[in-house]
Amino acid sequence: MSFNSYIFILCLLPISFIGYFALSRKKQEYGLLWMAASSLVFYAWAGISILLLFSASLILNYIFTLFIKRSNSKLILALGIILNVILLIYFKYSEFLVQNINALFSTDFIFKNIALPLGISFFTFTQISWLVDTYRGETRDYSLFEYVLFISYFPKMAEGPIALHGDILPQFRNPAKKTVDYDNISRGIMIFVLGLFKKLMIADILGKAVDWGFNNVPDLYSMDIWIVMLCYTLQIYFDFSGYCDMAAGVSLLFNIELPVNFNSPYKALSITDFWKRWHISLTSFLRKYVYFPLGGSRKGTVRTYINMMIVFIISGIWHGANWTFILWGALHGACQVLHRIFRKPFDKIFAPVRWFITFLFVNIAWLLFRADSVAQWWYMVGKAFGIKYRTMHEELVSVFKIPRLRSVLSAIGISYSDIGVYVFGMVLMLILCMFICLVPRNNLERQHKTNLWTLAVTMVLFMVCLLSLSNVTSFLYFNF
Repeated sequence: MSFNSYIFILCLLPISFIGYFALSRKKQEYGLLWMAASSLVFYAWAGISILLLFSASLILNYIFTLFIKRSNSKLILALGIILNVILLIYFKYSEFLVQNINALFSTDFIFKNIALPLGISFFTFTQISWLVDTYRGETRDYSLFEYVLFISYFPKMAEGPIALHGDILPQFRNPAKKTVDYDNISRGIMIFVLGLFKKLMIADILGKAVDWGFNNVPDLYSMDIWIVMLCYTLQIYFDFSGYCDMAAGVSLLFNIELPVNFNSPYKALSITDFWKRWHISLTSFLRKYVYFPLGGSRKGTVRTYINMMIVFIISGIWHGANWTFILWGALHGACQVLHRIFRKPFDKIFAPVRWFITFLFVNIAWLLFRADSVAQWWYMVGKAFGIKYRTMHEELVSVFKIPRLRSVLSAIGISYSDIGVYVFGMVLMLILCMFICLVPRNNLERQHKTNLWTLAVTMVLFMVCLLSLSNVTSFLYFNF
């Protein structure tokens, strides 16, 4: 089930909301049970077999939790982490491993495609954090219902954030959060609708240009590649930003504040700054559960750089089963190391130049993130910087067509070709997107005050989005 679907917006969300507060008024445990059940229904929409797998994972990890609490054994903790990683590898990376083994050893092993369980990358890391925190003695007083709710809580289930138990469960225990808060409802709805608008009316339009470009890579001109690259950079921004807003907005309806996971990353003036803004919860998880246990920066300069590279290669692998993701993580890790080495001279550079260098690198790296192979990415980068052709394909820019714009221009005596009208729409769209990325504050930073103006704008945007839901598209991070 997706946030941008009728079944979620018109059925599951209102039913979950009403049931949660009605039952919480009678007894807190009833509300927790209802929320956990709603989360499992949300997950079950992906398929009963997927739900059974998730349920088995929950049971297995809870058994490990009980053994860790009883014995405080590092061996049991290690075994629990290994089994979670094996489960992730089997469902997400088996085909990739088999393909590389066949290529390396000239074998012909065949691996049947397996459906990727919804949110497996997210709930695997969440369960690993729970096991580690249990070993550290931080989860001893939580009940079974609270454990199930923490892992399965549907606003964070599909694409995060990778919240820790301390981010979520104390809020569910707070009696003050068990009654309907109309201020949170208004804020939550506004944030949710803005996120839905980002996804449907910006990211999905940009995605049409990206899809056309990657379906026609051999025929692209240099200018086409720059357009496709920028469109994907903006698509993944508004897609993920939209999801983060929607998740935060939904959770606010239940008076639960999720950790901030997205904070205007394209305002970053360095790669280090970028990773403090993009997928913040993943960065925090890897720092706490990988970087620090490896020694962090406490074991010398060379070891620090190695630890940084390990963290970012894991980040790349976590995102997907392809060498493109591994190389993407390695490139970001290498840039982190370079920034750490040359931080002082780099920070003295004029801020707009630092922004341009960072943004250009992020664009080129996102192209690798989207490419089917490293070879395809290298071909596109080489062609982009070749600047051999300055024209562009009409089919690419036609996705930015503004309905009846040419008729309006003709009526006032201005005549443009079709491609001229399309390019105008494209430039207008890209400028608007860059403005949103760079100028206003993040949705979660703004004070969303309820008045007639904000209510009217929210309702208009909501109706526009509802009319666009007939063709539901998945969020990009569903694939990771």
